[in-house]
Amino acid sequence: MQKLIKLILNSNVPLFFAIFCTLFVGYLSLADVSNIPKLEVENEDKLYHITAYFTLNTLWLVALIRYSLLKLKFNIIISLGIVILGIIIEVLQDRLTSYRTFDLYDILANSLGVALGLVCFEYYSKIIFKNIISNRK
Repeated sequence: MQKLIKLILNSNVPLFFAIFCTLFVGYLSLADVSNIPKLEVENEDKLYHITAYFTLNTLWLVALIRYSLLKLKFNIIISLGIVILGIIIEVLQDRLTSYRTFDLYDILANSLGVALGLVCFEYYSKIIFKNIISNRK
């Protein structure tokens, strides 16, 4: 299993997924999604925001792991970049579309997803990736 993880981390696969996820989140954030079936969950859109930004941040942290492992400051900078992206997308929703609006609670949900992604990455990367990355050199 470590060989497979090492192979994936040494490839461009994580970067591809991070870029794809960024474009996908951007598209969904600016597209008219009113026709998508709704769940019967209160504040379901906030759950989507948390999930999307958790995933987005985690993918970027994994894609840049060779630079970020055991460097909390670098990981915080990546995470702040994702939060800024979420703010920019919220502004663009208000400026570029007539069917989406700026919502401060969406920014808070995005930020919560990013924070959860950072905390989980920091915890699990030390367990999962430490030996793999240190053996790469």
